[in-house]
This record gives sequence, C-alpha cells and structure tokens, in this order.
Amino acid sequence: MSLEYFKKYIKSVNTDEKHDKNKDIWCYTRVSTKEQSNNNSLKDQEGAIEEYAKNKGYTITEKHGGTYESASGDFTRKEFTKLINKVKTTKKKPFAIAIKFMSRFSRSGGNAIGIVSQLVEDLGVHLIETSSGLSTINERDRLDVYSKLIESKVENLNKLERTIPGMIAFVKEGNWLGKSPRGYTTHGSRVTNSKHLAATQKIVIDEEGELLKKAWKWKLEGEQDFVIRQKLETLGLKISKQSMSAMWRKPFYAGISTHKFLNGEAIKGKWKAMVTPAQFKRINDTLDRYASGYKQSKYPVGRPLQHFLICGNCEGKMTGYMAKGKYPYYKCQNSKCPSKDINAITTPRALKKGANDLFNNYLGKYALDPKLETAFKAQMHLTIKQLDSEQEDERKIIGKRITEVKGKLDCLNNKYLFEDYPKDLYNQYKTPLEKELSELIEQLSDVKVKISNQDKKIDVCVEVAKNISKYWSSGDMHTKSRIQKLVFPEGVVINPENRQYRTKKVNMIFFKNLVLPRDAKWEIKNASAISSDASCLVAGTGLEPVTFGL
Repeated sequence: MSLEYFKKYIKSVNTDEKHDKNKDIWCYTRVSTKEQSNNNSLKDQEGAIEEYAKNKGYTITEKHGGTYESASGDFTRKEFTKLINKVKTTKKKPFAIAIKFMSRFSRSGGNAIGIVSQLVEDLGVHLIETSSGLSTINERDRLDVYSKLIESKVENLNKLERTIPGMIAFVKEGNWLGKSPRGYTTHGSRVTNSKHLAATQKIVIDEEGELLKKAWKWKLEGEQDFVIRQKLETLGLKISKQSMSAMWRKPFYAGISTHKFLNGEAIKGKWKAMVTPAQFKRINDTLDRYASGYKQSKYPVGRPLQHFLICGNCEGKMTGYMAKGKYPYYKCQNSKCPSKDINAITTPRALKKGANDLFNNYLGKYALDPKLETAFKAQMHLTIKQLDSEQEDERKIIGKRITEVKGKLDCLNNKYLFEDYPKDLYNQYKTPLEKELSELIEQLSDVKVKISNQDKKIDVCVEVAKNISKYWSSGDMHTKSRIQKLVFPEGVVINPENRQYRTKKVNMIFFKNLVLPRDAKWEIKNASAISSDASCLVAGTGLEPVTFGL
C-alpha cells in the first residue's frame, strides 16, 4: 500500500501560514522613572510601535503598560503582570507583543528568557522589537532576542553598581528608600505627588498617622486588636487585621531603619516615631509570648490567668486547659519545658493551692496604702484630665464626619429634587448614607463627656485600690482580666515548682505602694512623688477612668 494515503494526517508546522492568518499584535510600553514618563518617552515608544505595525500590515488590538515601573523584577510590575496574565487567559491571542526596545520588556535576564520561551512555545505568542525588526518568529532570531535580554540584565547590573553605593550612603544617613509605611507622607525629590516635592527628604506623620498614633497608645495599654480596629473605624480609618498585625512588627514606627542595604544593622531614622524603641519592644515581647497556633475562648471560665502567666523556667507563655475531670489548669506551651501542670483552683483533692488563689494573695501586696491616698487622688485627676482631652478630640473627629455625611445627603437630595436624578440611584446611595449618619450620631453619644462629681467618684477608686484583691476575686472574668493588666501590664512570672510569683513590671503607683516606707512618720508631701505620667492608671483605652475600667 502506498504511503501517500497517510500524508493527510501530517500536521502543518508552517509558522508563516499562522503569521498570515493572525495580524493582531499588542503594544507594550514602559519607562523606569516618573521623570522619563514626563518627557514623552512613552509616547515615543507607542508612536514607533504604531508606525512599525502600519508598515508591516499589523493591527494593534490592545495597548499595555504606559507607566513607569522598574524592570529589575518581572512580576513585581503590576502592568507587566497584567499583560502576561491577559495573554495566558484570553481566548483570542495576539500574534505577537511589540516593544520598541527589548530592555523595555525586561531586564531580569534568565527569568525574562523563561517568560519569552513560555509565550512562544506554549502560547504561540511572539515578541517583536520594532526598533530593529528582531523577533522570535524563527529559531535563529529567537536566540538573538535571548542575547539582547541577557545584555539588558548586564546593563542593569552595571547601572546598579554605580548607583547602589549612593543609595547605601543615603540610607545610612537615616533616610528612607521606597514608599513610607501607612500613616507617613514622604516629601523629597522623587515623589509622585507634586505637592510633596522638596530638595531634601522629610517624612512626616500625616492625618491618618495621627489616628494610628492612638492605635499604638491603645496597644500599649493592653487593648486587643479587634477593639482598636473598631475605635479607628469610628474615627474614620479602616484597617484590616492583617495590616494592623503587620504594623506592630515594623520598627519604622519606632523611628528605626532596618533596610536591607544596612547589612543586618539597625540605625535611627530621621523621621518622627509614633512609639519609643522601648515601647515597640514591649509590644512585640507581649506578641511573642501570646502567639499561639489555636484559638481559645476570650474569657475562659476558671482560668483568668491564661495568656497572662509566664513560665519561670523558660519564660514561655502558659495557657489554660480544662481537664477531662472538669477542673481547670495551666500549662507551659513550650513542649520542651520540664514544667509541670499547675491547678488553677484550690480543691479538696488538689495537693497544692491553686494558682488563682496564690495570685490573689500576691495581688493583695500591692493594695493602696492609706497614706498614699492624697497622691493617688492627684494622679487620678491627671489621668482624667488627659482622657477628657482625648475624648474631646474624638468628639471633634466624629463631628467632622457627621458634617461631611450630612453634606453628601444634602447634595444627593438636591440632585433628586432639582436635577431629575434617577430614583433607583437616589435610593441606592441614600440608604447607606442615612445608616452611616445614624451610626455616627450614636457613636458621638457614646463618647464620654467630661466626668462630673470627680471627687466622689475618685473616692470610689480609692476604695477599689485599697481592696484590689477583693475586687479581683469577686469580679467576673472581664473584670479580672482588666485588673491584671492594670497592675501587671506585662504579666506575671510563676515558678512551677514552688509556685512563687514575681513580676517584670508593675504599674508605678502600685509599685510605690509596696516599696515606700509604711511607718507612721512618712507623709506624702508632693503628688509627683508617685508619678507625673497621667496615663499610669489607665488599664485600657476607653475605660471609665474613675474605676480604672473595672
């Protein structure tokens, strides 16, 4: 039998035939800096590609890029990523992607070759350099394209070798390279907003940053992230839990630079910090201790000290559990720690006194000494004065937002009444605005006004402070937690063997109760002998100051 019969099953490999059928190409343009985008470089590239397409009989069906992005990394470029993803997902693919110069496509060398190879071999999309006419249509020209991509990489490395020393020196002087973190605005010579142009770099805390400063303050006072996020949203700032969690870990907010150009060093930056380095460390030490791979109930019954106790052997976090026999206990979370379990409560069957009762006894040592009442009251007045000021600022911010929402509603009503605005759109926008206005008015009413009858209420605080252990033992889980954070803001350490408590840090006023002389001759002559810090009695943001939030 003749083999001629089988020739009809041979697949065509004539690329010229495919070329003849598909005349659609996409245009890609790019510059590296804003200065280049302002000097018509992008228009020049686009014009050259359009002229090439006209002369060769191609039709430009899509244009991509058109912005300034560094080519040192490929998929760090938004527009480039969009281009490649569009090529991969579109059903009607172009014959080629046209660029004026190969360096405009990529400077990543081997990575770029891999991308081009995938475009050509897997997707059937070629690359054309219009300035030279070079393309990937045939094998030999494709090797020349790869060579040019390598040359672009070498050129980029040579450029970096010239510029990196200057960049390193710039960073070592305390400046910042790149976009500053949320809450800061950079002024300098290489900024996108013309309003922020300046001869020398200056990084300032912006309007959003003033709200984030409150978040750091609340975090230092022991408030939980979800509460902080709710408070920020009330003030007009939305932030995701992931962004907030990442913010606590950025030394930038403590005025510290840890840029990669510093080769593992840390230096003080020239910008204003939101927290001190010591405060940053305090927050992150707490986060490290409380980090866990599972969730527990917010206020677990019978285990008020979980997430608060620190193991005396390894300084790891001690968490709480409920045994099968329905009794609570604490256990060091470090699997390598030799510490044994500690029963939380005292029971007839327990061999040792429970950690809760032992803590209550320990807490009693820090009860307010009657001789310190004068200084304590003076401190409370300072605290209340500070909180009054903060709450007044909060009222102003909410009031400003109420005015803005009312303005939007008035504008919408005017459009509907006098400009024949569509009713469906009117109802669509009116409902959420009215809802937001109602919520803001409610929030404004929740912001506490200046405390009245201060002296009377402060007397109540004195009573609580004098009997702090009694209020802890009789309070609910929420109250217990807040008393703990008030007196011991960084938790307490327990020795699992002898069950003795010790602390790393005690609220200054309660610490003074313990260490100051307690003889009858000692008197408080100056309220500042306790503390000049108006915030030392605050157990948490938004707490009622006259009862420390209890």
